[in-house]
Amino acid sequence: MSSAKEMIKLKSVVTFLIGLIGVFASAYWMEASQPSPGSLTNSAISSLTTLSIALMGIAIFGVLLDSKNWREYFGERLKEVVVENSYLKTLDDSALKQLQTNILKIQFKNSQIDKDGSFLEYFHLHLHKFISEPYREDVSTEVLMSHVENGEGYFVKDKVRYVCRASRDKIQNDVSWKPDEEEFLEVKSLKVKIQYPANHEKAGEVIDLSVDQRQLSQGIKVSLSDYASIDGLVVITEAEYTVEKNKFQYWQMAHPTKNFDITITYPKELKIQFKTLVLEDVVSQVTESEGYVKFSYGTWALPQSGLTWLIKDA
Repeated sequence: MSSAKEMIKLKSVVTFLIGLIGVFASAYWMEASQPSPGSLTNSAISSLTTLSIALMGIAIFGVLLDSKNWREYFGERLKEVVVENSYLKTLDDSALKQLQTNILKIQFKNSQIDKDGSFLEYFHLHLHKFISEPYREDVSTEVLMSHVENGEGYFVKDKVRYVCRASRDKIQNDVSWKPDEEEFLEVKSLKVKIQYPANHEKAGEVIDLSVDQRQLSQGIKVSLSDYASIDGLVVITEAEYTVEKNKFQYWQMAHPTKNFDITITYPKELKIQFKTLVLEDVVSQVTESEGYVKFSYGTWALPQSGLTWLIKDA
C-alpha cells in the first residue's frame, strides 16, 4: 500500500513538472516569435499553455486527493450515498421504480424486461406492494368435520391461530371473516380472540373481541386498531358452520403468510381429495390416515394461496 502511494505521488510530481516546463516553454516561445493574433503559431502556443496548466492542476488534485483529509471527505460522501442511501431518499417513487428496472435489465441482460404486458409490469402493479405490508406468521388451522343429524351435510368446527407481524411499526388493520356466496349452508357462530405475545408486559393474556353474530352470513371485520403497534400479536378465530356434501371446500391466505399448516379430520368411512394451491410444493409435507390429513407449508405464501378439498364416499 505504501509503495502504491509513493508511486502516485511520484507520478503527480512528474506531471506537475511537465506542466511547469510547458508553461515556461510556451512563454519563451511567445516572447521569441512574437506571433500575430489569429496566426497558427499563436494558436499552438495558447494550446500548449492550456495543456500545461491542466497538467499542473491534475497533479495538484492528485496530491490533495491522496491526502488524509481529502480521503476522509470523499469517503464520507461515498458512505452517505452508497451505505446510508441519502441519495436514494431524495428520489420519488417513479425514479426509484425506474432505477430498480434498470438494475433488473442489467442483472438479467434483458433490455425488454419491462415491455407492455411483461411479468415485471404485473409485479409492479399487483405484487410489489406485498413487500412492505404487514404479514402473518405460523398460521395453524384445524378443520373438524362430522355428520349432521339429518344427513344433509357436514358440521364443521374451524379454528385458526396465527401471529401478526408488523411492517412500518403496524400490524394488519383488522380480522376479516367472510364466507363466499353459498360456501356454507349455515354459519352458527364465530369467536375472535387476541393473545399478547411473550415479549409484552401482558404476555399470555387472552381477550375476546366483540363479534356481531347477526352479520356472520354477510361477513364481519373486527378492528385491531387498539393493538396496531403490537408486533407478534396472536389472533385466534373459532367458527362453527355446516357445509354441503360433495362440494369442494377451500382455505386461502388473506395476507402474505410465512409458514402455515392445516389439519382436517372427517368421518373415517369417507375419503378426502385435496389439491394444494401453493408455488413451492417441495417445501410442503402431507400426512394422511383414515379420517385425517395434515398439510404443512414451510415458506412464504401469497394472498389467495392455500388448498382445496372434497370429502366423498370411499
